[in-house]
Amino acid sequence: MARNSRPRISISKTCSGRSTDLQMLRSLLILLLTIVIASSTRSVSALIDSLVCDDDYGDDDGIVVSPGSAACADNDRQALLMFKASIISDPNNALADWTQLPSGRNCCAWNGVTCDGVSGRVVRLKLPNQQLKGTLSPELGALSELQALILHNNDLSGGIPASLAKLSSLARLCLGGTSLSGSIPEAFGRGLTSLQLLDISDSSLSGSLPASLGGMSRLGRLYLKNNHITGTLPPSFGRLSNLYDATFSNNKLSGRIPEGICSNLTTLISLSLDNNQITGLPTDLHNCVTLQYLSLSGNPLQSADSVAGIVTAPMIMEIDLSNCGLTGNFPSWIEKLPHYEGPRGFDDDLWPSITLSDNKLSGEIPAMAIAALPGYMRTVALDKNRFSGPIPPTFANISSLWGLALQENQFSGVIPSAFEQMTSLTYFNVSYNNLSGSIPQDAPFTNFSISAYQPGNLGLCGLPLAPCNEG
Repeated sequence: MARNSRPRISISKTCSGRSTDLQMLRSLLILLLTIVIASSTRSVSALIDSLVCDDDYGDDDGIVVSPGSAACADNDRQALLMFKASIISDPNNALADWTQLPSGRNCCAWNGVTCDGVSGRVVRLKLPNQQLKGTLSPELGALSELQALILHNNDLSGGIPASLAKLSSLARLCLGGTSLSGSIPEAFGRGLTSLQLLDISDSSLSGSLPASLGGMSRLGRLYLKNNHITGTLPPSFGRLSNLYDATFSNNKLSGRIPEGICSNLTTLISLSLDNNQITGLPTDLHNCVTLQYLSLSGNPLQSADSVAGIVTAPMIMEIDLSNCGLTGNFPSWIEKLPHYEGPRGFDDDLWPSITLSDNKLSGEIPAMAIAALPGYMRTVALDKNRFSGPIPPTFANISSLWGLALQENQFSGVIPSAFEQMTSLTYFNVSYNNLSGSIPQDAPFTNFSISAYQPGNLGLCGLPLAPCNEG
């Protein structure tokens, strides 16, 4: 079967003209959306090197610095010295040259500090991975021309000073990998109007997200994973019209994602909400026109219908709903997933896939539902459920499939002979089922290890298992 093909439905003559018009309209819409995502991908690619907190790119982080050799401003020097005073341990001597002595009064020459060459104002403070122990001094808010504050992976504790909201030129704020606690200041959404990257992952934040979150209108990347953030995703999140990558994994966010959240999320490509307490999605995500990756793994969704709105996201490619307590039959909405085959987003690891692993879904999987999946799908993971009956032979229609995980279910019957055409498979597992008969005796099936077929399936035979009895 050709890629992207669906089961054909005969249409009467009286409706054929209208059907053709609808098909042309659908094709035009897909073309327009492809142009949108291609444009978004190019703009994202231009930002990707600078919107990071690590040191892979040195100081090539997009910060604007005028050439020159002006000495630092007195107010900035005093603010930096107040920050140093809040540090109680500096085992790497990262702040050793921060001094009031005449020989070291020019703070533009201090370790981790970058100044504008004309004004002498501090524009970058970058001291990651230095084992600095202490707190964030509120006086950092006096560095009014600061564009990058990069202090991740230090032993910083206490709260985040609300005074940082005064940094209206700040574009990069990297405070992840610390012990900072408390909530994100409400003032951030009103003051940090130039912020493009906010990373406070792997810390000890708590409380709810600021209602003013959407005020950080230039935000492109938002990383808040591995904290203790509670409450719901605020409606203002939908106003982040430049956001393309957001991660809230491993927090305590709860409730249903608000309706209308996609009102202005027109550049969002990746949204990670795994391991929270989310209970459902909006019914309409069509305004999330560039959304390609969504993870809700480890949330108490229970009903597959609670996320049916995902099919309205026109470019969705990768969906992870594993370990969500889903019950009932195979979700009917999967048949309606969009068939988008245009450019992928910024993440080279982004591949079309559907993951429903480790749930409580049961019953037979309709062959027509699998036939409706996009032919370019790379992985389908349905393992650790309670599916029964035969394995649909229509999996073979997914011509680009790399991985098929069906283990730990209650499938019976044979491995479909149509699977012999699935030559792209690099991962296949049907162990812990009740299958019988011969394994397809062609590559790649004969090359998979025994663990792909057993334990379970005592009636299976043929390589890599024992030969089948010809009688």
